[in-house]
Amino acid sequence: MSTSTSTPVKLSFEAIDDLIYDARVGDLDALKADLATQSKEHNCPEAWIIASAIDAEPEAEGGSGSCLLHFPAANGNAEILNYLLATLSAQSSAAPLSAEKIAAVINHRNHSGNTPLHWAALNTHLECVKALVEAGADIAIKNDAGLDAIFLAERTAWSTEEEGKGAEGSGEASAEEEGAGEMSKGRQVVEWLLSSDKAGDLEGGLSVSAGVGAEGSASASGSGSGEAMDVDEKK
Repeated sequence: MSTSTSTPVKLSFEAIDDLIYDARVGDLDALKADLATQSKEHNCPEAWIIASAIDAEPEAEGGSGSCLLHFPAANGNAEILNYLLATLSAQSSAAPLSAEKIAAVINHRNHSGNTPLHWAALNTHLECVKALVEAGADIAIKNDAGLDAIFLAERTAWSTEEEGKGAEGSGEASAEEEGAGEMSKGRQVVEWLLSSDKAGDLEGGLSVSAGVGAEGSASASGSGSGEAMDVDEKK
């Protein structure tokens, strides 16, 4: 279930839809233009617009409950994500967002209880994971299934490793030996999160590989027309 994050301004459905589309497909120029337009229309800083652009439509009507940060986090678009984070926390405006409000946006839970960090970790986008954690994302938050970001990254790593084992043939020994020292993207995310300063906030601060297989693997669904890939939380 998404958190009831209060929004600084009331944006129209169309405005939110445009902003989400920009962030989802990675169109930075369009995103900047739409943020500027809404900022001027509502006479407020662009940070307020980012904090207010939440897909609040009910899940039954196709809404995700996600904020703008979810989409570049899911798609691995570090450029869009870093721009949003920088704008969100900009202190040069006359009315900057409070630290509490910024944290609420960064840790916003959508209809499935997933934060932007959950999505970045699930899809093993290390640079996005780093950007979110360094901006204040809480790695201990669990989604509605009771899973934290480290578990999701671990699950993806496990799934990737199992698929790799299944694809190996008897004649591929040399290739296996060559890549023996490589770490999967999911494993890189897990290791980075566990070594971060915030790992101490987790219960036990340990890896969660035990029982990973029972939860299934990470997946993504296309949004059509050549758009970027987003997380499919219903899998």
